[in-house]
Amino acid sequence: MSDSEKWACWVLGVVALTLVAYGIFFAFLGHHPAIGSVFSLLALTALPVASRRRLNRQPADERDREIGGRAVRTGFSVLWVAFIGVFLAIGFIKGWNAVLTVPVWMLAETIFWAYVLVLAVQAVTTLVLYRSGPHV
Repeated sequence: MSDSEKWACWVLGVVALTLVAYGIFFAFLGHHPAIGSVFSLLALTALPVASRRRLNRQPADERDREIGGRAVRTGFSVLWVAFIGVFLAIGFIKGWNAVLTVPVWMLAETIFWAYVLVLAVQAVTTLVLYRSGPHV
């Protein structure tokens, strides 16, 4: 198993832990500004030895760089589609002249959810591409 695959498995575990913690906090607190504190668990993605941020690791070969690039592009592409989908849904549901008032903590939470989405898609894409064989 390569370092990127280890990193992807770790990230999926951290995302699952964050989702479980969010669910527990939501069950006890409801939709409250303090619930955003569970997103601090996402900092655990920088912990493993196989982290992509490690500076003294072995250089990646072409396949690793290609898979990493595709995973990042896929993650941000899914985020872009979700972002456009939300705005289109709001426009069709509320009307195109509607005014939305959003608390700042909800905006911050939306950004955290976007980060969770990008991390999860990037990790899954990394695992899928490594499992698909040498013909990436």
